[in-house]
Amino acid sequence: MIETYIFDLYGTLVDIHTDESMPVLWRRMAFLLSLQGASYAPEELKRAYHLAVEEQIEARASQLPDILKDHVEPDILLVFESLYTQKGVAVSGDTVQDAALFFRTLSLRRLTVYPDAVSVLRSLRARGRGVYLLSNAQVAFTVPELRKLGLLSLFDGIVISSDVGIKKPDRAIFEHILSQYGLRPETCMMIGNDAEADMQGAASVGMAGRYIHTNQSPDRQQPLPKGCLEIRNLKELL
Repeated sequence: MIETYIFDLYGTLVDIHTDESMPVLWRRMAFLLSLQGASYAPEELKRAYHLAVEEQIEARASQLPDILKDHVEPDILLVFESLYTQKGVAVSGDTVQDAALFFRTLSLRRLTVYPDAVSVLRSLRARGRGVYLLSNAQVAFTVPELRKLGLLSLFDGIVISSDVGIKKPDRAIFEHILSQYGLRPETCMMIGNDAEADMQGAASVGMAGRYIHTNQSPDRQQPLPKGCLEIRNLKELL
């Protein structure tokens, strides 16, 4: 019997579109950091940012030798902290968080909850089911977005990959949420829009799955694994 529902976020409950390639983003970010003493030209900042991301991945990968490098998730706050450090500027954690949120705000083109997402989450909880979130994302971005969208209070527990350092489909992050909240895989169901990250990952730990194809779903390269079925909308979970 399914007692616990574990949801992916972006592309499953939330429709999002971001664009980090826009020149105006890098101009405005460079202006902000320059006001704070970390002077960058826009293109210089863009290069430094992407290099810092790669360095973060390498650093975390060295600490997680059993995890594939492609499954390692960096912490964006450490990336932004390094951008200040490179210019010899010491800043508070709040300043780093604000810079990361400004970056995210500049990149956002769409952020909205999919139809029925809120009502389904509430209905499942009203029926006594556990409702959890397992997302490949950055805490610095995602928690404020959950709060803004009215979703933060609808989960019994939340695991975000930037906190763990590992992202789906690696089985380690599925094992992490099971261990953290004392869940049994045979009573859990993963709901997501990515056949590999969500469904293959869930199946790797013996968890059932429900795949929902949305406007953000990657192309499916293979059939859904055993125990994972496709649904047309979230209301089919009820």
